[in-house]
Amino acid sequence: MTIKSFSNTLFRSTIALGFVAFAGAALPAIDLTPELGEYTAEGMKFQQLTFHENKLRIDYELPHGWSFSGGGAELRLKPPKKNFAEAEITTVSLSKPQPLDENVRASLKEKFLATLPAGSQLVKIEQEIESPVLVNGNPTFEIIASYQLIGEKFCRSALFANVHDSQLVFRFSSRKEDFDSLHGEFRASILSWHWLDAADQESKPAATNGSAQ
Repeated sequence: MTIKSFSNTLFRSTIALGFVAFAGAALPAIDLTPELGEYTAEGMKFQQLTFHENKLRIDYELPHGWSFSGGGAELRLKPPKKNFAEAEITTVSLSKPQPLDENVRASLKEKFLATLPAGSQLVKIEQEIESPVLVNGNPTFEIIASYQLIGEKFCRSALFANVHDSQLVFRFSSRKEDFDSLHGEFRASILSWHWLDAADQESKPAATNGSAQ
C-alpha cells in the first residue's frame, strides 16, 4: 500500500471513528436519510436535501457541486475533485435540552480532540468560535484544529448545535491548503438548514425529486 493510499484510508477511518465517539448509543430523533430535490431561483438550479424529524420536515441546501452519501444518523458530503476532503453531518438524541454553556463546550472540545487521527502531530486548536452561524436561529459552537499526519498538514472543524433534544454536528476535514475555501462553502450552507412545521409544509411544497449522486 502506498503512503498516499494508506493516508487516505486512515483519514476516512478516523472520520468514522469520530462520529462514533460523538454519537454514543442514543438513537437520533432526526433522520438524515436524504431526499434529493431541485429548484430554480433567479435562473440558477440548486440542489436541496430534505430530512425528517418525526412529522417535521428539514430542508438543507447542498453546497454547489458536492456529492452526498449515507443517511440515518450520519450524512457524508464530498466536494468535487479534492482528495482528503470530506464533511459529515451527524445527529444524536440528548436526554434533555442542553445549552452550549462553558462546561458543555469544554466537554465537546475534549471529545473533538479525541476524534483526530491516531498519530496526529503538532496538534493546535486554531479557533473556538461561539455562533459563527446559527442553525435555524439556534446558537452554535465551532472548534477548528490543525494537525500533521504522515507528512501532510490537515485542518478539521466541528460545529455543534443543540436543538430541542438533539445535537447536530457539522464536521469538515481537509488538507490545510484547501481548508479555508472548502470550509467556507460548507459553513455557508449550514445557514440554509431549517425546520418546517405543518403549516409551512402545506404552503411550501418539497423541491422536485431527483436522485442521489
